[in-house]
Amino acid sequence: MTPQSGRFIVFEGLDGAGTTTQSAQLQAYFTQNGAMSFATFEPTGSAIGSFIRRVLSGDEAKVPERAMALLFAADRLDHSQLVREQLDAGRDVVCDRYVFSSMAYQTLDTAIPAEWVVAINEECATPDVTFFLDVPVNVCLERLKARGDAPSVYEKRELLDRIAANYQTLSGLYERHFGPLVTIDGTRPAAEVFEAVVEHLSK
Repeated sequence: MTPQSGRFIVFEGLDGAGTTTQSAQLQAYFTQNGAMSFATFEPTGSAIGSFIRRVLSGDEAKVPERAMALLFAADRLDHSQLVREQLDAGRDVVCDRYVFSSMAYQTLDTAIPAEWVVAINEECATPDVTFFLDVPVNVCLERLKARGDAPSVYEKRELLDRIAANYQTLSGLYERHFGPLVTIDGTRPAAEVFEAVVEHLSK
């Protein structure tokens, strides 16, 4: 008998919003409750994803946003094959960042239409639900500072302000092409944010 397809669940938000924390907690929750699951993230650990990470960390020369969008889309198209395999095997897939990030970050270049970013990602796997962790820029910056990691090229107040505005402006377009978007107050304690995620998934 063919197993029932799993759910594709994505976490999105600004740097410091808590997407990595919530993704890990959800995958652990599935495991503890005996459900098959698979945790993943973007950029991936593939050759393309690793190159993107080096660019983001400043270890590679800066790449124009249009080229970055194409790199992310190529990485995502390859990633989608793995996601679909896991879903077909009946596993719930939990992903830290996906297409919504590309839409919000790569349109920092005002010459790049969000519709173009959508178009180059059309063949990628579609999430069953995307959780957007809504956290103000100043809170994200405080969290990033406390974390102590080397900042990425986007972790600057002026850029994060613009990215936050892009997320808000593009939410409707994202939903039309990539499924339901659920906004959660990410300023609450991590345990309360997680409770809200589980409550939504249980409906």
